[in-house]
Amino acid sequence: MDLTAEQKNIVASQDKILLVNAYAGTGKTSTLVEYCRARVGSKILYLAYNASMAKEALKKFRGLEVDSTTIHALAYRHIGKDFQERLGDNLSLKPIDLIRYFPQDYESANALLAVFKSFLFSKETINAVMEQNKELDKNILKYLPILWKDIQCDSSLPFEHDFYLKMYQLSSPVLDYDYILVDEAQDLNPMMLDIVIKQKARLVFIGDTFQKIYGFRECINALESLASYEGARTLYLTETFRCPQNIIALANPYLALLRAEKPLVSKKIVPKEELRKKQAQCIICRTNAKVLEFVSDNLDKKIHFIGGVKGYGFDDLIDLMLVLSKNPELKRNIKNPFYKKAFVDSESLMGYIKESKDSEIRGKLILLFKLLKDEINPFELIKNIKDSPKKDADFIITSAHKSKGLEWEHVLLYDDFFDVADSLEKEEKLVDAEELNLLYVAITRAKESLEMVKDYSISWELFQKAQQNLVITKT
Repeated sequence: MDLTAEQKNIVASQDKILLVNAYAGTGKTSTLVEYCRARVGSKILYLAYNASMAKEALKKFRGLEVDSTTIHALAYRHIGKDFQERLGDNLSLKPIDLIRYFPQDYESANALLAVFKSFLFSKETINAVMEQNKELDKNILKYLPILWKDIQCDSSLPFEHDFYLKMYQLSSPVLDYDYILVDEAQDLNPMMLDIVIKQKARLVFIGDTFQKIYGFRECINALESLASYEGARTLYLTETFRCPQNIIALANPYLALLRAEKPLVSKKIVPKEELRKKQAQCIICRTNAKVLEFVSDNLDKKIHFIGGVKGYGFDDLIDLMLVLSKNPELKRNIKNPFYKKAFVDSESLMGYIKESKDSEIRGKLILLFKLLKDEINPFELIKNIKDSPKKDADFIITSAHKSKGLEWEHVLLYDDFFDVADSLEKEEKLVDAEELNLLYVAITRAKESLEMVKDYSISWELFQKAQQNLVITKT
């Protein structure tokens, strides 16, 4: 294949730590394939963000000696398989699980869970985290090693995939490879990074700084955090093969606000309307609540859900209604095992939300009340939702987070993304960088056309105002 000058520089690199900032649609995977092709005879490991990406990469690396997997899969082979039965429950650790240490004290349970999560996603040992948090109440902190031991030994506690990954990281694994390629490097947590950075192999971290959208999972951007390491070098892929010039004209002001060193460029011409492919339009929403809103307005249409309907948490709305019901017979139909265990009635649910500050359940409850206020029957609505095959769909729908890594000919942005103009008008100066990143991700999914329910384009005048008045914070 013909490589761009940027791609050739990456393939020729001999750096110990190569950091590649690859903008949307710039041929990241094909560049890695050529990088591996130039190193035939070497042992190479490619670490994908998830299992489906690892499987897809196997096809791309066919004929090359490249092992394609995920960091969780490596840990599962060594440690995770011993917890297979507990993983099947697919439950996450909640404050209610820690009440065993603090009877009826959700505040202390929350504090313990917070410090446990900081340990879990860090590169540190239990002792190091306890030292770092010694200002915390000793009556809370003393339970951290007890909780970690209980998680490994007590089958009544939920067991998450990140738990065996932490055990793997603490075992200081050795990966016998000459090269390790890490994809989606902008969304690693320190625990994952620690596993890779300790290896003797040459390392390639590739990703897009401006597609960092998982800060809520304690992720950091390795492309930035490793830039000062000895032997590290940063290269760029900025020419997109996906987006035509009209799309990058919408994306670049967001990159500029985020202080990108280089703009996204494209040689792809905007196709004339009559030459555009007749494909179903993809609706991209910022939140699952808006996904449900769109679906409720279009029940007569065939809709395909990216990742499947279950991934949008609609069934939890039904379960919350059952929790709120005063009919004990109905409560037997609750499917969510956590709800079934934690909430005997509406009082226990409301008490939990107030004490635990569980934003996920709070958000679902707000959506449920909104549906009821709009006189929409959640039972009927969710019962009537069908996931149509992609080939038959009138529309494809997804959240911005689920859209990452995907592309469609025609995209429609819904009306629930961060709005720069609104923020300036309301004099809300603090902006989370990940909200701008989400817009950049959503905009750059489009290969031919992009429509917007709300106008998210940034004029030169609006850009100048935003640059002067907004303070963009990184998670």
